[in-house]
Amino acid sequence: MKKKVLSILLATAMTLSLTACGGSASTDGGAKPASTETPAPANTASGDKTIEFWSVFTGGDGDAMQQIVDEYNATNPEYPVVHRMMAQEDLYTNLPLAVNAGTDVPDVAINHVDRIPLNSENNIYLALDDYIAANGNITADKYNKAAWDAGAVNGKRYGIPLDVHGYLTYYNKDLVEKYCPNVLDDGVVTFDEIAEFGPTAAADGVYSYALTWARNEFQEWYAQLGGKVTEDGVEPTLNNDIAKKVLLDWKDNIEKGICTQDGDDPTNLFGQGQLIFLPEGTWMIGTLKSMGVNFGTTYAISYDANSPLSWADSHQFVIPRKDIDAAKAEGVMEFIAYFQDHSLPWAEVGQCPATVAITDDAAFQEMPQAFFLQDPSLILISDYKYYGYMVSALDAFVAEVAFGKMDVDEALATYNQQISDNIKNQ
Repeated sequence: MKKKVLSILLATAMTLSLTACGGSASTDGGAKPASTETPAPANTASGDKTIEFWSVFTGGDGDAMQQIVDEYNATNPEYPVVHRMMAQEDLYTNLPLAVNAGTDVPDVAINHVDRIPLNSENNIYLALDDYIAANGNITADKYNKAAWDAGAVNGKRYGIPLDVHGYLTYYNKDLVEKYCPNVLDDGVVTFDEIAEFGPTAAADGVYSYALTWARNEFQEWYAQLGGKVTEDGVEPTLNNDIAKKVLLDWKDNIEKGICTQDGDDPTNLFGQGQLIFLPEGTWMIGTLKSMGVNFGTTYAISYDANSPLSWADSHQFVIPRKDIDAAKAEGVMEFIAYFQDHSLPWAEVGQCPATVAITDDAAFQEMPQAFFLQDPSLILISDYKYYGYMVSALDAFVAEVAFGKMDVDEALATYNQQISDNIKNQ
């Protein structure tokens, strides 16, 4: 594949899809900072001989996580794990409330990596460095570098990665053969190439690509063209010509029938042979297999074949701020370390486990998402601390502009200012 691109933007990104993470993105931007980085009031049952584990997994990935938890508990650990699954918006609301109240605080939780910069600043987590050192088994060389690096903020580690997941481009092999047989010779489909074969496919009632989760697609294409979400780490910089180009190009292709229309179900269209390229998450692999589609996977549709950046994220284990005794903390670390060699069920639901032992496994290498980890420079993991505010704004206007329901200049000016105001008013 022709490539080499931007360096990885590490340490935050967003929430997964409803299927992947049990709910839509939280937009609260994080809890108010506590005054000091000291443990929360006790009342946490830290002496209890079970580990309370909160996760944002509720669908098929919730079942896979429960399978791993059950297998771990079957090893008869000193501290067996109780897995509490909840919608991510509930976890991201309840976790800061529990920590700051000092009651019913879980012993370990899953957070998306985008939560780590702001939540660590707001004193929601315990730093993990001492616990990791005491464990001795959790070391950087055992993890995907992009995911591992993302869990550290200002020299302290707050997250231990479970996975890397992100947006792929699924393609219908039969439709590619019919409309653009050589387009993937270099492994990348570009917008210039779509402009060539797209009208022919559209004339047959076949879309070339889809608007799915607009925020993710926008971020990929915006970054491919060199767009930055912030210059100083605080103020958003989305109101510019690059963002305008992405949105207007999208709108133009929708009007031409090259991209899917408002109200369409892209996954169903893909399954029915009416869509060539489907931008969607790694977590959709099981669904597409069940539909019997003859599909392949590749990187994001790109403006430039040399920079097919794909949006990505990472689920990370965190320890919420609480009074936790050394023995239980050791039990938590043993549970986290268990995933180094036992997270293949996580891969089977479309995720890319963050541990090298699994990603080097022959079984994983045969999976459709395995290519996603081959070139870290093509993975876009945002490091914007106020990502929650930004994606809330993207959700509000990107599809509206693309579908011609909102003026592009007004949208960019309005929502860039909204992000800025939310940061000031948090």
